[in-house]
Amino acid sequence: MKRVGILGGTFDPPHIGHLLMAEEVRIQMSMDEIWWMPNRIPPHKEKESDTTVVDRMAMIEIMVRQHHQYKLCKIELQREGPSYTADTMAELTELHPNTEFFFIIGEDSLGTLHKWHNSEKLLSLVSFIVIRRPGIEVADRMDLPNGITIIDGATIDVSSSSIREKIREKKLNRFLLVKEVYGIIKGRGLYE
Repeated sequence: MKRVGILGGTFDPPHIGHLLMAEEVRIQMSMDEIWWMPNRIPPHKEKESDTTVVDRMAMIEIMVRQHHQYKLCKIELQREGPSYTADTMAELTELHPNTEFFFIIGEDSLGTLHKWHNSEKLLSLVSFIVIRRPGIEVADRMDLPNGITIIDGATIDVSSSSIREKIREKKLNRFLLVKEVYGIIKGRGLYE
């Protein structure tokens, strides 16, 4: 069975924190591939920028090119309406019966996992890999269900929302982004 880690998100914009997560999981969990899975409409939060799907895709394609074992998964972008992870993983497991999927999340998302749409079904379809995040201690306070693995690794305290805010304030540390993503943001005037 092929082992595939799924890194989902809005990636608005994708940053080095996403790369660190992807690579820590690939290395520590012996993944054959990491699939970057951008969503069109996340059901749990409102889109907070004016970027288009085309803008986000251009940036995510750059991230995927950072390693030959990274792939782009467009399944949620091709679906109309909100994307629910349980529905996506049901479809992926049916399409790829010889693949074992692992969904990658930061420790900050672990505390709300039980609130995800159809979370029991989701946990029956896919294992979760949770990356510890600085200042978050959710995993230590929880009785974890089966199928959840916690890993430590290199992380950085950065978020897409904080990057968007710093761009608006003209105070961005551009090294939070890979060079080509930074170039797209500047060239297209994104998040200003």
